[in-house]
Amino acid sequence: MENNKQDLITKIVTYSIVFFGILFTIWVMKDDNPSEMSYDQQKQWAIVEAKSEGLSSKMTATELNAHLSNRTAEISLEKEETLWSDVSTLINFSLFIIYLATGLVIAAFIYLAYLDFQKAKRILIGVGIFVVFMILIYLFSEGESGSDLKIASTAINSTIVLTSLAILGWVGGSLVKFIK
Repeated sequence: MENNKQDLITKIVTYSIVFFGILFTIWVMKDDNPSEMSYDQQKQWAIVEAKSEGLSSKMTATELNAHLSNRTAEISLEKEETLWSDVSTLINFSLFIIYLATGLVIAAFIYLAYLDFQKAKRILIGVGIFVVFMILIYLFSEGESGSDLKIASTAINSTIVLTSLAILGWVGGSLVKFIK
């Protein structure tokens, strides 16, 4: 394959991964988090729903109170399920990217080792540095080791760091071209 085609494919894949990584991260971060809502806020939400349905005229005060308590608990559960569904989407995307990247790196390394072994060694060192980088991000991320929260935190942190590095490289590359 020609270098121009390889470069184009690489750029399309890279930009797609960055785009979807940022999109999923923003999606999860903008989600309503039930832990951020107090009981009073959840109850207020249930009251607004009850008013819009006109339940105050259909129920006694005791029935309405029971309904509001039950609905408040349901709201909390619904929000929590939505949050974990979105976090699972981000985790699954991150795992897919990790597996895809691992497969591509192994395939590219084998192909390159066949063509130019010295260049393959340098790339292997770069991959080793990346692996160490990812392990460090995992260790410094919040959450209990092995938990979904730790993995989600790692995904968000790595997306932020890698996006920052990509932007820095893009701006730095443009700056170097401008100076030359």
